[in-house]
Amino acid sequence: RDRRQPAGPPVPDPATAANSDGLAATDPLAPCIEVERRAKTALVVAEANGWLLDIALDHLTLARARLLRALMTGRPPGPDPEALAAVAGLRQAGQMDYLPRGLLTAAWSHALRGDPDAARAALDEALEIARRGPMPLFEADVLLYRARLGGWASRPPFGDVATAARGQDAPAPSSPQADLAAARRLIEQHGYGRRLPELEDAEAVLGGP
Repeated sequence: RDRRQPAGPPVPDPATAANSDGLAATDPLAPCIEVERRAKTALVVAEANGWLLDIALDHLTLARARLLRALMTGRPPGPDPEALAAVAGLRQAGQMDYLPRGLLTAAWSHALRGDPDAARAALDEALEIARRGPMPLFEADVLLYRARLGGWASRPPFGDVATAARGQDAPAPSSPQADLAAARRLIEQHGYGRRLPELEDAEAVLGGP
């Protein structure tokens, strides 16, 4: 045997290798599409076995991946049944410690689609659950979301479609700076360091310490 010949199949160049959707591995959308593919596969298995929590979490993964794609492409997302299915599934599974995750994603989806009232309602429920827990890390997450989505409530990135359709002006955001200050206290108190970059980014945009 010629020892100069490499054993096994050739290793593809990651810069040019494409996934099943024809996207190169370095395309920024490729990870989102791969996550969607895996979540769909997992959802089929979970539904076949009646695993309520897994079904809800698979819907949640699909919702988040699609929202990220919308943000990355600059295209307004349409109605998102995945976020609604995730919240409904988490309620059905009786997993209150997971429910804030679904509500946060639902709030994000509502805000992007120009429905600040629905976004605020989801955030209010998530905050109530987190404080009742108590779940301080989720509370910090909710406050961060509320601060950032509060700015979008008056000027959503894709236009306030729902409010314009009602012929109303979007309500002014509540108090993003107060939410950021409260989130910072929780993050520092509980050593929630993974949220610091997001917090500092929001402070730079909205104002804060």
